[in-house]
Formats: sequence, C-alpha cells, structure tokens
Amino acid sequence: MKVRVGIAGVGNSASTFIQGLRHYGSRKTTEGLWHPRVGGLSVRDIEVVAAFDIDSRKVGLDLSEAIFAKPNVGRKYLEVPRMGVEVQPGLSRGDIPPHLSSEKLNLSTTERVSKELARSGVTILLNLISSGTPRSSLDYANAAAEAGCSFVNCTPNILVSRPAIAKKFSEAKLCIAGDDLMSQFGGTIFHKGLLSLMVKRGITISKSYQLDVGGGSETFNTIDEEIKVAKRKLKTSSVAQEVPYQFETVAGTTDYVDYMGNERTSYFWFDGSTFLNSRVGVDIYLRSSDGANAGNVLLDVIRALSTARESRVYGAVEEVCAYGFKSPPRRVNFEEAYASFKSKFLR
Repeated sequence: MKVRVGIAGVGNSASTFIQGLRHYGSRKTTEGLWHPRVGGLSVRDIEVVAAFDIDSRKVGLDLSEAIFAKPNVGRKYLEVPRMGVEVQPGLSRGDIPPHLSSEKLNLSTTERVSKELARSGVTILLNLISSGTPRSSLDYANAAAEAGCSFVNCTPNILVSRPAIAKKFSEAKLCIAGDDLMSQFGGTIFHKGLLSLMVKRGITISKSYQLDVGGGSETFNTIDEEIKVAKRKLKTSSVAQEVPYQFETVAGTTDYVDYMGNERTSYFWFDGSTFLNSRVGVDIYLRSSDGANAGNVLLDVIRALSTARESRVYGAVEEVCAYGFKSPPRRVNFEEAYASFKSKFLR
C-alpha cells in the first residue's frame, strides 16, 4: 500500500525531495540512498498527492513546475514529468515569512486544507513551511488531525513537544514527529559528532561554536533577529546533548549570501584540554546543500511513521523524533537515537 504524502510549503527542500522520489522511484539505483528500506517500505512506496503554498507564483501550478518556480533556488537534478498534483492555497495566520513580505499571497482556511487532505487521501502531511511561522504550523497540524492523517513538523516551530498536540494525534490514532528536521550530514549532526568523539577520547571540552552562512529563502528568513534567536536556542540545546557536563557552546545561522543558492557553509571551532591540561583545538568548516541534506532523512521519517501507525503506535513516536529532529520531546544523544531507530525500523 502506498504512503500518500501531502506537502505544506513547496520550497527548496520540497523540490529536492520530489526529485529524489522521481530518481529513486523510477530507477533501480540505490547510490546515495541512506536506507533503501525502512519498515519494509522502499522509496517506490511513497507518492506525493497534495501540495500547499501561500506564494501566488506557485499556487495553481502542477507540482512538477512549482518546485522550480521562484523564489526556489535549489539545484535542478533531473526533469520531473507532470505529476497531476496542483498546488493549492496554503495557510498563514499573520506570521508571513520575511522573504514573502512584499509578494502577493494566496491563502486558504484550515477547513479547506483539511478537506483537500481528506479528498486526496493523504496519510502523512509534511510541514516544510518557513521558520518563524508557529501559528501557521499549528493550523497545518490541526488540519492534518481533522483530516485523519499523520503529521511531520520539519520546522523549528515547537509542536510535537506540546503534550496537548501529541495527545490529540494519539487519541485520533495518528502519528506525529518533530520538531526541526536534522540534516543527514549538516552542521548540527557534524557538531554533535565531533563533540561526542572528543568526549569518548577523554577530552575535556570547554567551548565550541558553529556559525552557518547560506543562501535561499530559509536562510534569508533565519537572519530575522527573532527567528535567529529562537533557532539558535534550539540548535545549541541539541548539540549540547552530546556532552555530559556543562560547557560553553553556540550554534546558529549568522548571515545570508544570495548567490550561494541552496548551499551552506558551516564553520566550527572547538577548545578542550587533556593530559597535564594540554590544549586541544579544532578549527574546520563544512560545505553542504540544504535540500539534498534533508532528502534521506525525510524518506526515512515518512516510512518509519507509516510503519508505526500500521503497528498501532500513535502520538509522538519517540524513536522517529529523536532520530530525525533537533528538538524531540525526549532528548538523547544521536548514537542512542540511531540505535533505537535501527532496532525498530531497519531490521
């Protein structure tokens, strides 16, 4: 049985995700695919059947065209044939992302979105809208619950950790996962990995920082001071989980460079000490692509959440949340999170 996916927010991550579905779903290759099967499901078991956006430049277009429409700047990896999925007007309750502040918007209501989700037979809704849109994210979650579909919150807007929301999905026999998608090999997991390695090798860590510079609308939105502070708090809390004692650390986006497109450069600095208080320092940078970094994790989360619901596990699925997100309801280090995910979904 197909996992029928709806997408809220047809941005760069959605574009790369849909291209990935086309690439791995229509070919026999698994090169670049992290987990060919999750919960017994392959990429071919996933299909996108509904999409929503508030940008009038995308609404009304077939999804195959909308993923390459402005202001998207993600790489075009391959041609995507017409999908027969028309982008519908999306939700916004006044929390307009900065990159759309001067654009014409095409808005819908929670009731209409819920009806479209039900009509399209969506079983999982991906929330890929911009950072700094907590009320709109909540509206999409409510629309999903009313339509009878599970919900994945990829934004840093805190939803899954709110007991009332998790309870609502659990009582409806639906699943929910989030918050704030963690890239396959982006700044957060790289930062966590190096901290974990230093701890295991007996280094006493005193300080670390991660500074991100990138292009694309998501980075543009994140340099808004209020959004920047909120996202930095989430990322900093996530990386600190890898160290079993207090130390000074900061992680977050620092600037937007338009010509970088969907690319990102993350700068890292670590300071620690070892035998006879000898200093250990690391100064390094990582280059990556935001959209591609999300692809494998989205595929894994979708298939795992579908499997969980089929197994009658409802509400916030802890193994999925800890594995795929920076701010899960229960925080654990990544090695423990991956081991739990593997045990349940990769057997």
